[in-house]
Amino acid sequence: MTIDRGCRLCLPAMIVFSMAADAQSPPSNTSTQGQAALEQQHHSPWLLVPLVSSTPKLGTSFGGMAGYIIKFDDRSSPSVVGVKATTSNTSSTVVAAGGKLFFHSDRDRLAFGLVGGKVTNDYLDFLGTGQEVRSDENLRAYFVRYQHEVAAHWYLGVQAVYSNYGVEGDDPTSEMALEEAGLTGLTSAGPGLVLAYDTRDNVNNPSGGMYWQIHNLAYRESLGSDDNYDAINADWRWYLRTGTHNVLVLHAKGRWTDDAPPSRESSIEMRGYTHGQYLGRNSLTLETEDRYMLRPRWGVKAFGGIACLYGNGKSCSGDQLYPMIGVGAFYILKPKENMVVNAEFAKGEGDNQGLYLRFGNRF
Repeated sequence: MTIDRGCRLCLPAMIVFSMAADAQSPPSNTSTQGQAALEQQHHSPWLLVPLVSSTPKLGTSFGGMAGYIIKFDDRSSPSVVGVKATTSNTSSTVVAAGGKLFFHSDRDRLAFGLVGGKVTNDYLDFLGTGQEVRSDENLRAYFVRYQHEVAAHWYLGVQAVYSNYGVEGDDPTSEMALEEAGLTGLTSAGPGLVLAYDTRDNVNNPSGGMYWQIHNLAYRESLGSDDNYDAINADWRWYLRTGTHNVLVLHAKGRWTDDAPPSRESSIEMRGYTHGQYLGRNSLTLETEDRYMLRPRWGVKAFGGIACLYGNGKSCSGDQLYPMIGVGAFYILKPKENMVVNAEFAKGEGDNQGLYLRFGNRF
């Protein structure tokens, strides 16, 4: 696995810059200018973040994100709107735009996004068969979710999603394997309900509190879907401050489907694994992450987890269990909003692994 050297140095460079700014030695004119530039970036409403990932499925991709921070009122969490684009050494190109808005004293929340592009997938172990499969996917998707606080910390809302993509094998063997697995082009559209409970002290980088959410999507042919099927998702996160500089995060996630076509079944969604390489009717995930602050604006982390696929004859045992461990470092790019940039490496079972430079926490 290789990655562009310049991108690998992005986060360490920010860390060194931050340490220099925090040093107590008398500043020279050059260091004073550097500190002023750093403080200007910290207080600017603009976000400029490099993005890098390297996985067996998508190869090495790199790109960037440009965002703008908005605060609608004193009691609302900071909102962000932005665009990002990535390209990879497997000829994949993806462009996305979206945002998360918090307003009306944090009683209303709106998330939206749209994605388009072409993704070339290299499955080194397609659906656990050991067969190498290469496919091209043309992506187009839209998403919107609105939530309103109906009681203290409780949010009720609605959502809708539309996606349309076609899958083609890159060679006759890959085409045959995709057809046998039922992974063909599919249009999906459906609405759903959302219920959430949120006591986090910060939505961007929490150090305490709990977040729990359950939501469904009802895909229907009458709304433009190729198939009628349902999916339910549940997500639970607990943030525990275990020391002055340490936060422990516990995370559990599940996804359950009914009558979903093979390409819309549940997948392993942990770092180190590639989405869509392993599929099953239902999935469960348990993760933990320990975050430790080394300096006022940067820290290190260690994480691990296990996931399983079950249903239709599969159970959470044996070869349906997928472990993961990893390490990383993070930098608080926007101290006032507590927005972070993460560099992470995760190792899964066998050849599954991933290297990521990303904006925000995974959970």
